[in-house]
Amino acid sequence: MKRDDGGVVNNPLRANIAQTLERERARRGLSHMHMAELFRTAEGEKLAYRTYIQTVRQKNNVTLTTLQIMANGLQLSFAALLAGGKKVPEWAHRLDDNAIRKRLARVIDFERQRRTLHRYEMAELIGVAEATFTKLERASGNISVDTIAAIARALKLDPATFLFSEKIPPGGADT
Repeated sequence: MKRDDGGVVNNPLRANIAQTLERERARRGLSHMHMAELFRTAEGEKLAYRTYIQTVRQKNNVTLTTLQIMANGLQLSFAALLAGGKKVPEWAHRLDDNAIRKRLARVIDFERQRRTLHRYEMAELIGVAEATFTKLERASGNISVDTIAAIARALKLDPATFLFSEKIPPGGADT
């Protein structure tokens, strides 16, 4: 995705995440430094302050792993971070980063079959290399919000809510 003159990428998911972080920071009355302190991994490592600030400024391509750390630290759901206040089904608030990867894989597979496309054609449509498409299809790799938004844009779906659509066939324990 391309940056504007201010270095910001036009990605509604980045905007939703930044707005949610700022809303939570204001609600909690925290400085940026104290807000960043909330983001620790399970091993006790902190998410870099720079990563947090760049996320708030919409200047970095946040990955699902980073979002999981932020969601855990804020005790929010992925859905709350990605949807940015848009209404999503209640079950969507129980999804973690692995469940999001699996749902994205199901969306891609569902849309590919609905459009009767070969895998290489679907990879071209969503604008990724075939190797990347294979990872997406297998629900593996550390997917970024820019990739998710690009897929939504290519499929003409709302990037903030398409992963939480009731139209996606259920699978696994995430729904």
